[in-house]
Amino acid sequence: MNVPISLRPAVASDLPAIIQLDALSNPHPWGEKLVADALQSRENWILESVGCTPHVVLGWLTASVVLDQSELELIVIDSSVRRQGLARQLMMVWSETVAQQDVSELLLEVRESNVGAISLYESLGFELVGRRKNYYQIEKKAQTEQGREAACLFTKIL
Repeated sequence: MNVPISLRPAVASDLPAIIQLDALSNPHPWGEKLVADALQSRENWILESVGCTPHVVLGWLTASVVLDQSELELIVIDSSVRRQGLARQLMMVWSETVAQQDVSELLLEVRESNVGAISLYESLGFELVGRRKNYYQIEKKAQTEQGREAACLFTKIL
């Protein structure tokens, strides 16, 4: 990537940019209400370009923290800059930050068809610990007999 980027905690004023990123680059967008709730109640980080004005949000990660566990709720990277290590950067800052908050386990779930994300998670030390059958609804063009696909459950002990 030729454009310099910065990684920082997301703030409420990032809401419009995150909603736009979510709408354009997430095949299953959360929408304004869920994004706004996440910014108020979860840990959030964004990656943004800093070489242009205005800055452009290129990635967002939101995660909940409950006691000694933190769960990845959503990570989305601008589709034009994927496969350049941005998701890895967000995942690492999440892990490092919550580890300082006495979190000892990271959790996440991912669609079984999202092989790129699964590969990333495994490369970061996450282990597959289970599946939720028929958890996610899938698009009609790629439907299984049930029209659903499994969620793969991963964990990482810190």
